[in-house]
Amino acid sequence: MLTGDGLGWIAEAYPLGYSVILCEGLAPEEILVRLGGSPEAFYPLTRDVAQLIEVGNSMEEPYDLDDMDGIDEETLDALGFLRPEANAIIRAGPAGAWSFAIQASTSYVSASDYLPALSRGTRVVAASTDVNATQRVEYAVDGRTLSSFDPLFRHYDDGPDPLALPWPPGEPLGPRQVLEQLETDFGIWVPRDSENQRLPAAALSAQWRHHAP
Repeated sequence: MLTGDGLGWIAEAYPLGYSVILCEGLAPEEILVRLGGSPEAFYPLTRDVAQLIEVGNSMEEPYDLDDMDGIDEETLDALGFLRPEANAIIRAGPAGAWSFAIQASTSYVSASDYLPALSRGTRVVAASTDVNATQRVEYAVDGRTLSSFDPLFRHYDDGPDPLALPWPPGEPLGPRQVLEQLETDFGIWVPRDSENQRLPAAALSAQWRHHAP
């Protein structure tokens, strides 16, 4: 039963793309560790600052963080956030019995085989949409990715057990509909007010991987 803010709002809040990962029973910091982060290198960031850093890294432009309250640019640099190879700035927070990780792009999930380690001993639901509106939905349980597909081509599933994630028949679902379907199926959500909260964040690097259509 859905008791929070749902997931559908993310589609409008991140019009240029997003990745949202939800893990059952894991602390937010544990998610970041399983994604490849080091606890001693975490730094609390709001959505706006995390996105500003990631975009700055991709363009190799100077950072302008002077007007960001409470942000220590020297510490961020020392922790590895302010470098071109840090192409994924991921924040994580709690959401009931699940925790979430969120990024304002798809650079990490499209490049990393992250689900086996992340789903060890738990369940993981992930959804992403890139700047070209290409979508991906993935479901993993205890180290195995059971279902992985583009909602526009539901009959092509890269996972060994597509039925593990039942999907409604009919017309393909858009990004908001996909998120709403997942929130209904699993009772999961991401708090809207997390956008302005300084959540633990990790600066990660990822290399591109290919998904067959």
